[in-house]
Amino acid sequence: METQDHPYQCLEGETPAVGLRTVPHDCCSGKSDARQRASVASTTANLTAVGLGTGILSLPWAMAGASLLPSLLTILLVMALNVGTIMILILSADRFNAFDLGALLRHLPGRWGWLLQFVCNVFTVVSVYLCLVGYIVVAADSLEPLVGGSFQFPGEATEPARVSRIWWSMRAPLLALGALGALPLCFLDHRHLSFSSTFGIMVNVYLFVVVVVLFLGRGMSEECCVYGVSMGTVTMFSSVMQCAIIQMCVLPMYEELEDRSPRRFFTALFSAFAFLAVLFSLFTTAAYFVFGPNVHANVIADFPGDLRGTLARMGLTVAVLTVYPVIMTSVVAPIRHWEESQATGSPDAAPSRKFSQLATVAIVAASGIGAAFFDQLGTLNQINGALQVVCFIGLVPGSAGLFLMDVNSKLWRLSMWILVLVSILASLLGFVYTKNTPEALASVCRWSTGS
Repeated sequence: METQDHPYQCLEGETPAVGLRTVPHDCCSGKSDARQRASVASTTANLTAVGLGTGILSLPWAMAGASLLPSLLTILLVMALNVGTIMILILSADRFNAFDLGALLRHLPGRWGWLLQFVCNVFTVVSVYLCLVGYIVVAADSLEPLVGGSFQFPGEATEPARVSRIWWSMRAPLLALGALGALPLCFLDHRHLSFSSTFGIMVNVYLFVVVVVLFLGRGMSEECCVYGVSMGTVTMFSSVMQCAIIQMCVLPMYEELEDRSPRRFFTALFSAFAFLAVLFSLFTTAAYFVFGPNVHANVIADFPGDLRGTLARMGLTVAVLTVYPVIMTSVVAPIRHWEESQATGSPDAAPSRKFSQLATVAIVAASGIGAAFFDQLGTLNQINGALQVVCFIGLVPGSAGLFLMDVNSKLWRLSMWILVLVSILASLLGFVYTKNTPEALASVCRWSTGS
């Protein structure tokens, strides 16, 4: 049998040679893959939408503690690190035909593969869960100002009783509404999600337009720091990482890429991250200059209550819910792969989806419940970013680069060890410095808009 790009032959019982690109029909197993494939354009849209998520809403808050120039350099550094580490995973996955992180890590030698797979699974579940919680929080935060005027509770005996009644009557239903809104989208494949991803991108562009209009109308805040060196840069680093780290999602995306190859995926990845780097830089700078060092951890709280702000909040609600299922794929994909491996009967028989569907419902419900316990988006995103760095920038890509890629030069191996060690240090610092502390930056700022 021949593919378009990689001819090879399979004998009965053989597996394809390592390094060959997988194709929609597995000639060795006799089973055809009936899933519809996503084009490069669709994959680019999905990668961009996942990078947008909720993290962009906290970047102005993080910049308020790091100053403008160090923040912009941090954004470029983080984007480059993520593109590089993602491609290490893609090249390794293409070599071993493994399309989720767990399956890929099983190819590591000895007990290291089992140990790192366990660590990665724990980090993935926790990190993805925090991301999903953040999406529900943002959806509720965006809807709350739109419905808040309808809830009046005079006559409560105490303020705590009034707050409790408001929470159960307004906040809790909004959290439940956000979870219910995300649930049906979780059963769509990436090809269909590309349309909603495009909408999410448009919403974020609209947020940027609103910020620019506000900047033109209000002018620049006189208290913004253009250059200063402080530990707020660590917070900025973790916050941008929370936006850019999508390593837990990329292998299922690569699996569904039409005519997949590392070169085609790199085209989508580079296009998506170049766009994200520009949007993050422009949006964060404009929002920081407009709202100043006291910008909220969720910048949408600083938007006006007029029609522009209302449209932004409504659009953002839809946007974060459409990204929700793309992020959740990283947790559900291993279950789906197991179901496919258990499929019996005719070669074209569809595998059972019962367990992956039950897992999907359980994850959505758990994220809705978890959102009830978080209300500070900035700190949530920053902690999640620090958590992700050690695993998805350091341990997993570093191990793949050392053991799963056919590169044995001393310089390459040294760079992989440096990647692992630096990621551990950056993660530890991220857990220590969790606040933006604009007051600390003001004392060391060397160049501000007011000077």
